[in-house]
Amino acid sequence: MSCNTSLCFFHVTFFLDPKHLENFEKYLKTMNCSEEICLLTTFAQMAQTKRADVDEHFIKIIVLEIYEVSYVSLSTRETFSKVGRELLGAIASIHTQIVSVLLDRIRETIETVGMVSLYLFKELPLYLWKPSSSEIAVIRDWLLNYSLTTVENKLACIILEGLNWGFREQDALHLDPALHSEVALMVLEAYQKYLSQKPYAGLLSESIKQVSYLASIVRYGETPEAFFNQWAWGLILRLKLHRNDRGMQHGWPAVPVPDSVLDMTESVTLHPLLKAVKANIPIGCYLALAMTTLGHSIEKFCAEGIPLLGVLVQCRHLRTVVHVLDKILPLFYSCQYYLLKNEQFLSCIQLFLHLDSGVPQGVTQQVTHKVTQHLTGVSYGENVKLLSSMMQTHIFLNDQPNGAGPAAVLEFWVHILTSQQLWHRDRATLFLLDDLCKAAFQYGQEDCVQKLLYQQHKNALGYHCDKGLLSSLVSWIVAGNVTPSFVEGNANSSQVWFSWMVLNMESIFEEDSQLRRVVERELVINALTPDQALKKAQAQLKLPIVPSLQRLLIYRWAHQALATPADHPLMPLIWQKFFLLYLHRPGPQYGLPVDGCIGRRFFQSAAHVNLLSEMKQRLIEVADFHHAASKALRVESPAEGSDRSPEKASSSPDYLTSPELHKELVRLCNVFVLWLEEESFQKGDTYIPSLPKQYDVHRLAKVMQNQQDLWMEYVNVELIHREFQEALNLWLQVQLESHTACVSAGRTDFTNPVLAKERIISNLKKFDTPKPPLLLQMMKAPVPVISSASLVSQKEAIQLMRVDLNVLQRHAKTAALWESQHVALNSEILDTVPKLYVNREEQITLHLECRGTSNKGCQGAALLTIQFEGKYKNEAVSQQLHALRKEVRQLLAEAKKPPSLGVVEAAVHVENFITALINIYKVQPMPAIKKVGISLFFTLVEYVCDETQRSPPTRQFFTSCIEILGQVFISGTKSECKRLLQTILQNRRLCTLLSPYFTPVASPSEFVALYEKVVAFLSEDSSDVVFMLLTKFDLTQWLNIAKPPLSERTKLLESIHLALNACGLEPDEDILMPFNIFCKHWTNLLQYQFPDHYSDFLRLFVQSSSEQLLSPDCWKASLKALGCGSPVPEQASFKKNDSTENPILQDAAKILLSAEQVRETIEWLSTSFYKLRLASTDFRTFGLFSKWSPYVAELNKFLEYLIKRLTDMEVANLSQEPVGSNRILAALQSLYSVIAGLFKPWILVLDKEDGSNQPCYPWLESDTPVVSTMVCLFTDCIKLLHESFKDKLLPSHHGALWLHLMHYCECCTAPKMPEFILYTFHTEFRKLPWKEMHPDHMLMEEFFKIERGSPKSCFLFLGYVLCEINWVSVLSDAWNPNPHPQTHSMIVCLLYMMVLLAKEEQLTGKEESPLINLLGQTSSLPWQLVGISSYQSIISYCNSHYPPSVILAKDAAAELIVKLLKISAGFGASSDSHVHLDATLKCRAYIRQVVQFLSTLEQSGKITLAVLEQEMSKLLDDIVIFNPPDMDLQMRHMALSSLFTETLMMMNNSRVTTAESLRGSLRKWVDSKVHGLLAMPLLTAACQSLASVRHMAETTEACITAYFSEDSPHYQDLGWGPILASLQVPELTMEEFLQECLSLGSYLTLYVYLLQCLNTDQTLTNEMKILLTISKWLEQVYPSSAKEEAKLFLWWHKAMQLSLIQMEQDDTVLIESVIQTLLSIQGRQSQLAEERVTSGILGAIGLGRKSPLSPRFRVVARSLSAFLLVQIPAEGQVRLKAGSEPKLSLKAQQALSVLGSMASNKQYMDYQEQLSQASLFIKHPEHCFQDCNNLLSLLINTLYPEVHYLDSIR
Repeated sequence: MSCNTSLCFFHVTFFLDPKHLENFEKYLKTMNCSEEICLLTTFAQMAQTKRADVDEHFIKIIVLEIYEVSYVSLSTRETFSKVGRELLGAIASIHTQIVSVLLDRIRETIETVGMVSLYLFKELPLYLWKPSSSEIAVIRDWLLNYSLTTVENKLACIILEGLNWGFREQDALHLDPALHSEVALMVLEAYQKYLSQKPYAGLLSESIKQVSYLASIVRYGETPEAFFNQWAWGLILRLKLHRNDRGMQHGWPAVPVPDSVLDMTESVTLHPLLKAVKANIPIGCYLALAMTTLGHSIEKFCAEGIPLLGVLVQCRHLRTVVHVLDKILPLFYSCQYYLLKNEQFLSCIQLFLHLDSGVPQGVTQQVTHKVTQHLTGVSYGENVKLLSSMMQTHIFLNDQPNGAGPAAVLEFWVHILTSQQLWHRDRATLFLLDDLCKAAFQYGQEDCVQKLLYQQHKNALGYHCDKGLLSSLVSWIVAGNVTPSFVEGNANSSQVWFSWMVLNMESIFEEDSQLRRVVERELVINALTPDQALKKAQAQLKLPIVPSLQRLLIYRWAHQALATPADHPLMPLIWQKFFLLYLHRPGPQYGLPVDGCIGRRFFQSAAHVNLLSEMKQRLIEVADFHHAASKALRVESPAEGSDRSPEKASSSPDYLTSPELHKELVRLCNVFVLWLEEESFQKGDTYIPSLPKQYDVHRLAKVMQNQQDLWMEYVNVELIHREFQEALNLWLQVQLESHTACVSAGRTDFTNPVLAKERIISNLKKFDTPKPPLLLQMMKAPVPVISSASLVSQKEAIQLMRVDLNVLQRHAKTAALWESQHVALNSEILDTVPKLYVNREEQITLHLECRGTSNKGCQGAALLTIQFEGKYKNEAVSQQLHALRKEVRQLLAEAKKPPSLGVVEAAVHVENFITALINIYKVQPMPAIKKVGISLFFTLVEYVCDETQRSPPTRQFFTSCIEILGQVFISGTKSECKRLLQTILQNRRLCTLLSPYFTPVASPSEFVALYEKVVAFLSEDSSDVVFMLLTKFDLTQWLNIAKPPLSERTKLLESIHLALNACGLEPDEDILMPFNIFCKHWTNLLQYQFPDHYSDFLRLFVQSSSEQLLSPDCWKASLKALGCGSPVPEQASFKKNDSTENPILQDAAKILLSAEQVRETIEWLSTSFYKLRLASTDFRTFGLFSKWSPYVAELNKFLEYLIKRLTDMEVANLSQEPVGSNRILAALQSLYSVIAGLFKPWILVLDKEDGSNQPCYPWLESDTPVVSTMVCLFTDCIKLLHESFKDKLLPSHHGALWLHLMHYCECCTAPKMPEFILYTFHTEFRKLPWKEMHPDHMLMEEFFKIERGSPKSCFLFLGYVLCEINWVSVLSDAWNPNPHPQTHSMIVCLLYMMVLLAKEEQLTGKEESPLINLLGQTSSLPWQLVGISSYQSIISYCNSHYPPSVILAKDAAAELIVKLLKISAGFGASSDSHVHLDATLKCRAYIRQVVQFLSTLEQSGKITLAVLEQEMSKLLDDIVIFNPPDMDLQMRHMALSSLFTETLMMMNNSRVTTAESLRGSLRKWVDSKVHGLLAMPLLTAACQSLASVRHMAETTEACITAYFSEDSPHYQDLGWGPILASLQVPELTMEEFLQECLSLGSYLTLYVYLLQCLNTDQTLTNEMKILLTISKWLEQVYPSSAKEEAKLFLWWHKAMQLSLIQMEQDDTVLIESVIQTLLSIQGRQSQLAEERVTSGILGAIGLGRKSPLSPRFRVVARSLSAFLLVQIPAEGQVRLKAGSEPKLSLKAQQALSVLGSMASNKQYMDYQEQLSQASLFIKHPEHCFQDCNNLLSLLINTLYPEVHYLDSIR
């Protein structure tokens, strides 16, 4: 291509004018492609000039024209787009401002240019460009305001990606740091806008290898969100946002947080960032740590920054985490504890290491591992490598003058990495620690790492008290007691640097603990084995953990030396460490002469000797490796070296170590080999300086002298430095951008012809050289071709196949023979091996010498004879074993040979024949071909034998052939069913092989016969065969297709029944599977055309079950098929818990049995079981349960179903009947009879039919658990019947419960009924709702009959039932005005029943006893209807059946029965209640019985006086409240009197002392409880009943006193009249009674007696007689207390009254007699008025005791005495008339004088007024004898106002 200069100049001047641009484009169309490219290239080269005077406008014009031609013009851009892109890129590399020109032009033409603009800007050198703020605004607009799929958005991404975000050559940022921050926030806003609300957010993280944005978006099948996410993370990580990013090449300046760093919460600019952080968006978390104070302040990072770091880790942005750590950690190296004590930071690091395990970071669970790796190319542990590189960079930078020092970084990371549990097992952790240990070695900081590991090692060994400090390390101690170590196993070939550090640390520990010193001492001095020496050392040192032998450092260094790669720098040092221990000479340490080396003493066992051999071989291999390396050959390390980590092995592929170092290492390895081989070193008899040169004597001497200086001259230090530098470069490459790489990657120089040629040749080399075609060779068929004639000829085909089958069978037999021979030989070897060695007794003599002393040697060896049993090898047996093993090897060689060609040909020929036969049959199914197939099938079956089945190849071959032939020719063939079945039954081992093709349904006529054959074959050892055959009988299909007649089906049913019988009651596990098939077939047949076989089912099952030939599961399956196996759908069940135990089956809703069938079934079962019960002696003796126990559970379900159905049907039929109709009653009676008849054969006692009346009991006691379920069902049926009919009956009707109870009384209460039977009945019957039963007189009569003649438990049960009844409701009629006579009867029965039951402990002692509850209702029952005769008989029963102590018992039952008797007698009856029949008589009977009980207890000494008094008080209290209605006062008096009479009889029946105590108690009771008229009945009763006149006298006095009590006002109205009517002085003992009254002070009683006498005989003579009696009595009495003194006033009053009447008669003699009497009375008054008692000797002389009478009494007595003396002036004279002044006699004067002197006495100070009144009254002349009682009234009115019995004389 050529173009002259003039043309070019013309063109340039031409398009300088914009008007001609369009003409220029048209001109270009006329040129060919080459000329066009040449022209544009020329213009571009002109614009690329670097002259200072270049015309920028000219360059802009050229650029714009190239852009227009290449991208805008529709006619030219297809041709020039690629060339124009390259030319514009070349121009922009010289004039970077062109990028701005193009950006501005593209903004205008982007809709025209479209996607091509992306390729243009990808080609431009954007890394040289510095955009202005306006251009950044354009990019921001494109990025934020255009969707991800638009060209604008993608172009903005490409431009930002192409900018140089790194450093210039002067180590300053290429772009302004503010622009970095601005772009970061711009990207964050775009990220929030496009990704934060979409599922793509975080799909691919920034850790994926950086791929250009343009390369990403042209990929297919990826979403824009995924592209943008990848681009955003890639750009953000390139931005330099942290202060450490901007000065990293010069270390980290120790300056405070600069002012330019913004606080996220305070700066408005960072609002998008704050929002992203709050939403936990990972990219926002990173920017917050990089830009804000969170990443520049220690305090803020610890408080707020670490959670953000955790978000990044949890979101798997691990590469980002490494960047964050690089920025943050330099702040903490000088104050590590902030992070080392922060659990959240430690967990972040641990999670980082855990996540970087091969799962790509940033990939969510929607993207699989393989897909993500395919997309991103992430390698395993990439971020861990990056972290390691960053750590080593920090170590390098901290080694600078202003750094914290390498040790700080090392300690920090070692602390971090070893803080997690089981860190020594984590590959990532060990990888990082290995690099840290290498850096520590390089910087000479091994001590700081070893110190930390040493402390952890001691913790692991238990040297600190806190055993739980490193519990994870203690878990190292596994079987064998291996001592814990951070290098598990014998050695570590991958992390050699880490192993070097750990082993050095353990070596220090071994020395510090003196373990090595003590072990070596025991080996040297005591010549022990290493194991023995170790145990002894442990005992001496008392180590916490018993050290294991393999953990001794000499073995650890040996194994590590074997495992270390040959090219590893530490390899010579590890061998040095080993030889320092192996060639150590410990003699001088223990005072011994210099002796041999210790090493061989550690290597005595065979394993350790083998280890030395391996070490020698390893040294030779290492020497060979370095010898080859010294020749500068690229060799691989030996096998052990291949374990090096791939990143280290490939870190420097072109690097070669110095040949001189390799040669030195070869020499060193050879020296080590000599040291190992030399035995003289171990004996100590070698002179070191005399050794040859190849022993390296000087180095050997240093080793033997235990000089620890490392041989650094053998260490490849250059390799260490190079690997360290590579690690630094890896991180620097991530931190800094490589612009040369960008240039080379972004541009290709297509103008260089040399490069073009290279590209062509390179592309051609990618293709293989074409090869010539293969030669065609004709092949002969190895297997004969199948002739078509043999496919239709049965005979020919069988003959042909037999030849091949014989070959295959012989091969199988040969293989089986080999197997048998092999087994036999192995058995013989096993039998022979124990005979190889035997123990033989041997004897040896040992010569033992002592060491002697310093002066003397050994005097002579001691001879020690030892006898022991030693191992002896039997050579004959050894030879025999050798011969046997040789035979085994020969046999195995023979068996491993491939099968002969003939066997293979035979197999292929048979397979081909079968294939051809089937193919032709499918095309043309001819009968001849089918016969051939059938014959071939049975022929193959004939050849199947044990040998062919034992050999896997022949077993597989025959199985496949039979399978294909059976499927095509046998399965479904009617004629072959019988033959195939016969074949299977004759050879059972073929069943698995042949049964799949057995299809009996194909032959319907033979179906039953075939089934019978299978049933006949059933046995325990053939169950698997029968099962497989039964699965082929498709009974449902046979029934539907063949529709067999009833006779055929019945025959099959009986056959199945025989099979079920054969399975037995409990089928064995082996026979269980065929049993289940039989059950399924049985149910299918039963359901088919139901009820054809229903009667057969019942008949056969009842017959078999009676002999226990059938499994209960048969019943279960059959009932389920009938719909009876689960509860009836309407109410689920009438059991409470069946709804949960037997969930309703959805498919069981169909009811098969009709109503008539249900009735017939019940009738048949009742009759059948009844006959069965009486059919045999066993059933008569032991009941049906003796055989039927296993079936009771299922039978119960059946019976339950039948009864439920029957009941529901009857209830439905009666739905329209009125309540209580005769039809309902008849139906109920009928149903109960049916139910009872159904259960009768099972649970009731039957009589023998022979007339002997000997009972047949229904079950044995051992069968009770099973029987209880049947009785429970019976109970539930009764409950169902009751629930169904209770709403249809009136209370008076006989319901189901009444019928059941009567049935029970009739059938279950025989005198000799066994108790276990009754217990079962009673337990279940108690569950019935007896509260709802309505008893009647007939039922109560049955109860009383049972009480008299049935077992006690029956009586208790019936009593329980009757107590449950709501008697208040039953007896409600009793409250009607005219109750029914039956109600009278029922209430009496109830009372009888309660009295009968209350004495039974079994009923009263239970919790919540119904009897106690019933007794508690005593008050609400109508006892008023109980007559006296009934009550008397009940009381008589109590007297004879209850102990007297019942009235004292404190238990509830005793108290309630006493209460019952009391209330039923009439005590406590309210006045407004109904008339209580015979209440007084019943109460009297009750009291009489109680008194009798109490008297009996008192006489027997079983009651205390206090209790007896209390009980008597209770009786008296009860009488007090006794208030029968409709009774007048007199009748009430008589009634109460009779009750009191009965009560007071207790005193008559008691002993004297007891009676005295009761008398006192009675007196107290009267005083406290009796008032007014109530005292009168008691007064009468006391006179009538008390036998003791003393008791009578005291009681009458107490009653009279009580009558006049202040609480009773009756005396004011009635006066003494009631007392006169009530008191009855005993006639027979009258004098004695009167005398007792005098002696006891019963003055009121005597007064009443006087009144009665006066009323009886109202004559003067009688009155005179009474006056004399009073006078006489007054002489005899002297009140014992002031309480009794006022009673004499009544006497004095009556005496004055009677005297006055006598004097009025004017009879002189009579008057004199009266005067004498009055003087006598006056004299007695005078004596009573004395202050001291005048009786007795002392009284006569004035020294008597002080008077017990009160001063006021003496005032009255003294006054009356004086008055009488004044009114009787002389003997025979009385002042009967007033008016004259009285003549005072001497006595009268003295009396007045004494009366007057009393006023001055202190005792009478309170009575001055009364004394004055008395004196005036006496002295008053108008007062005469007739005023005597007036004086008495005057005095007692003022002195005794409270004494009410004086009211009559006031």
